[in-house]
Amino acid sequence: MREFILFSRGVTKDFSLNDLPNAGRMDLVARCISSSIFLSYSLRKDVKFHAVLNGPPNPPLTITFFSNELKNVSPDERNICSHIKIAIKNFFKGKNLSEPGIYVEKKSFEEVVKEKVEEYGKDYVFYLSREGEDVSNVNLTESFVAIVGDNKGIPKKTEMFLEKIETKKVSLGEIEYLASQSIIIFNYLVDRKCKL
Repeated sequence: MREFILFSRGVTKDFSLNDLPNAGRMDLVARCISSSIFLSYSLRKDVKFHAVLNGPPNPPLTITFFSNELKNVSPDERNICSHIKIAIKNFFKGKNLSEPGIYVEKKSFEEVVKEKVEEYGKDYVFYLSREGEDVSNVNLTESFVAIVGDNKGIPKKTEMFLEKIETKKVSLGEIEYLASQSIIIFNYLVDRKCKL
């Protein structure tokens, strides 16, 4: 299983599909989801994407997309965000399963990361950061958890939490990529190493 966790400042309320940047950069959230689970003509198998929304007014909310179960989701931002809107509405109606393959919980970034460290072991939970160990020196496997921040990055206090629980800080190089690009690069590197 490949899993991605995004620390996002996305809003935790209904938002307009016509103004995704002002919904806490929900456009970025959608691009990251698309980058993690979509291939050219299909969905990747065995991928979970956890978007931890920390924006107002009801943070945190974690929305999980599980590629094996998804129905009627396409890779464009507007479509993905329409499913996020539905998930937020359903959560406040008391539903944790919003649609097939889309789950929503009142769970913090720290809670999600701790669960994944317990599940995978700290050696397979990677925090993608320019200051980390070069990815070429990291043992990549088909099963991992990769953590990324949004356009403002991960707050210092949260970074300290990641250090304290000893997640591996991994660098993709000197260039600072967009979060969605980092996900594509990391998927590509794992594809090259594990599938060829």
